Amino acid sequence: MSRFPELIAFDLDGTLLRSDGSLSPRVRQAVREVKNQGCVIALSTGRPWRAVAETAECLGVVDYCVCLNGASIHKSDGELLKLTAMTEQQTRESAQLARRLIPGVAIAADMADGRHIWDEDFTHDFPSDFSITPFRVPDALLALDGPVLTWLLDCKAVSPMKAIEAMSAWMPEGTEVRPSGLETPEIVASGVSKGTGLNEVAVINAIDASNAWVFGDGLNDLEMFLWAGHSVAMRNGHPKILSMAADIAPSHDEDGVAVVLEDLLAS
Repeated sequence: MSRFPELIAFDLDGTLLRSDGSLSPRVRQAVREVKNQGCVIALSTGRPWRAVAETAECLGVVDYCVCLNGASIHKSDGELLKLTAMTEQQTRESAQLARRLIPGVAIAADMADGRHIWDEDFTHDFPSDFSITPFRVPDALLALDGPVLTWLLDCKAVSPMKAIEAMSAWMPEGTEVRPSGLETPEIVASGVSKGTGLNEVAVINAIDASNAWVFGDGLNDLEMFLWAGHSVAMRNGHPKILSMAADIAPSHDEDGVAVVLEDLLAS
């Protein structure tokens, strides 16, 4: 890897943003300073584009946004570069499987056109600044009228990891169920991840993965940690992510991203 990375990617919740969803001035300044060194800046998140745009605008130096854990890739102005949706059959069969194996589950669709169609009893623990307006309907599956990027699962009395364990061996061909980075498992087309999304960004810019740095805290960051040449986990991160990281930063509430970037700039 060259002395200074050519691409730096940041998860949002639990990493770049504080617990209250805010972006600290110190972190914003550090990201701007590394951008001044000529590197490509990407956000890589489980959020949909509409819940990413404000942070990208606030930073002012973002080049790309990998959203929905890789299912959609955008330029910082919102221009869509790539979508990976499930087929109609995969969408239907995976939702039916969730309803069969997870008693009382409620489902929510992230649509390819940017809409969100939720079962009326779908509940969530999204970040406080998460600003989307869903269409709540009696049955999200029956209400679909276009391609679906992801299903989110509100598993009610079953833990997210137990739900994933129950479903994994039975998923329709070409789909997978995994942690979303929130308190809801998600179903996506197989192979879609933050890692594959960032690889698309790297290819566009002729950057080798060995010259990429990534920052994250959750299980949905696993693939981008495996992909990148250098990975930085936040102290508040999941134990598995902490065990994989090349470096460990202070927590997101301690401006950990800024601490590491300031050290990089000083080196």
